[in-house]
Amino acid sequence: MTIDRALALMTSAEAGEVLQLALTGDPGVRLPGFRFSLDRVHHRPGADVSAIYQIWYDLPSAESPTEEWLGLTTVAVTEGVATLVHNDLVVRAWRHPADPKLAGLPSACDASVVGGWLGAPVELEMLAYRPLRRAVLAARGRRPAFVKVLRPEKAEPLAQRQRLLHAAGIAPAVIGQPEPGVVISAVAEGQSLAHALVAWPDDPSHLPTPKSLIDLLDALPHEAVRFPRRDSWSDRIDFHAAGAVAVLPDQRDEIQALAAEIAQVLRHAPVGPTVPTHGDYYEANIFTVAARATSVIDVDSVGPGRRDDDLACLLGHVAVLPNLSPDHYARVGEVVEAWRTEFEATVHPASLRARTAAVILSLVSGAETPTALARLDLARAWLVRARQALG
Repeated sequence: MTIDRALALMTSAEAGEVLQLALTGDPGVRLPGFRFSLDRVHHRPGADVSAIYQIWYDLPSAESPTEEWLGLTTVAVTEGVATLVHNDLVVRAWRHPADPKLAGLPSACDASVVGGWLGAPVELEMLAYRPLRRAVLAARGRRPAFVKVLRPEKAEPLAQRQRLLHAAGIAPAVIGQPEPGVVISAVAEGQSLAHALVAWPDDPSHLPTPKSLIDLLDALPHEAVRFPRRDSWSDRIDFHAAGAVAVLPDQRDEIQALAAEIAQVLRHAPVGPTVPTHGDYYEANIFTVAARATSVIDVDSVGPGRRDDDLACLLGHVAVLPNLSPDHYARVGEVVEAWRTEFEATVHPASLRARTAAVILSLVSGAETPTALARLDLARAWLVRARQALG
């Protein structure tokens, strides 16, 4: 497949040829002292792949190497990019941060501009970046904030959701929308659930109860069901299976069978009514104060859905933490079991467990092979437990 070939190119040493072509426009020219480092890659199996690189090269007039950042993508963007052909593969290139789909990113990456927006000097840190889709930066200083950059048509729906949840007392305020596609948020009070989980073995007093986590979902305003519905992980099980296959091609048959079995359990498991959902309810997006889950961030996906999916999202993400960082999360499995027991008093166990398996399967994509294999095993274990609960 073209996307698979492009992924192989963008993650190989051969990407340097494409990057030099983007800079010079001549495939026969080699820049003196050229070298590069792959910073991040975002792969959507069967759809597209994009990557960001840090590059260096020497100029005769410069005392030190010139440093730049370039992006490459297979997405068929037409403005703000150079279209390149390498061994019959077509890719587009741009100078980061001039992302062709994120018009507000250059300003959001400029500390003087963001400081002007906030009325105080800041230092910026890029926390997340999916080329052509979204970026999140932390602005640190006297008036700390988070700067989210989206495609311009996505920014207002996000701001609407966040203002609705802020009015309900469960999300930080929207400070402003200074440019198309840019939403600035206040900092959430307290600490993230991720930090509470790290501290839990030594200081369990900060870990919120499962009831508190359910209560926070209950506090989502009913008006949220009016927003467009977004597919959950279980709704897109085939897509996530394809992503897992891209990482573990030797496990293709097993992954496809696993996805089919998850879908089969879900067809038979009872599911509750449509309710307001967060849509990305996991430890990094939940904030706690005094051992209570009190607020959420990253509310882009807030809308109608199933409570089972929000709870499964949390269980799935927390369940993979011990493998991700054993030193920090060695005993988190105990927390997952305690939460699962409480959650299953509110939603059907088979539905919750199968949806948790679907979330874990979605996390196989993008992982290194040993981690991907461990997550595949974990998804399989949750499916077995789902079958047991179905009877």
